[in-house]
Amino acid sequence: MIEPKHRKVNKWLLNIYINHILKSDFSEVRITGSVKPDDRPLLLVPNHFSWWDGFFMWYLNQKVFNKQFHIMMLESELRKHMFFAKVGAFSISPNTRSIVQSINFCQQVLNQSNNMLVMYPQGELQSQHHSDVVFRRGIERILARTSSVQIVFAACLTDYFTKRRPYLTIALKEYNGEISISSIEDAYNNHLFECKMNQNKLYPR
Repeated sequence: MIEPKHRKVNKWLLNIYINHILKSDFSEVRITGSVKPDDRPLLLVPNHFSWWDGFFMWYLNQKVFNKQFHIMMLESELRKHMFFAKVGAFSISPNTRSIVQSINFCQQVLNQSNNMLVMYPQGELQSQHHSDVVFRRGIERILARTSSVQIVFAACLTDYFTKRRPYLTIALKEYNGEISISSIEDAYNNHLFECKMNQNKLYPR
């Protein structure tokens, strides 16, 4: 497993880069949902549909949560982009023994109040138009051995409407239900469905 570092200079560079590319490549970035951070560690659960996804979550953390950023990446991808290990990325290798180490590390992250863990529980890229996100069991295993955790869903959706550059909506919702894979998966999919239904109301055509 590749463990994360938190280098100030790398974070500073990444902030500059992400703010620049979001401003240049999107007409607007809108964050919706009345979620406020508290003194618990944060598990952020977004949909996973694009190259942009980790950047979206970094930006969201800077704007809303201001936690110590951690994100799980496939080890094969992280080895290609080791810069991200210096800003909070750590690795997971499905179907190998090291997956236990990665799960244990997630639990350690979520036992410290100032930490954020970004986890894509579907484990693979899927179109944002995909109807239902199917969660893998890792999220349930992680939460079973942690204490109090704030769980926040993030649904990221893009639309162009009349613009050359797309609009980005990041819709947030806090989850306070049962800690089981089926309950969290159902709640997330309900949130994603509602966000898709509301998307037409956000921007004029």
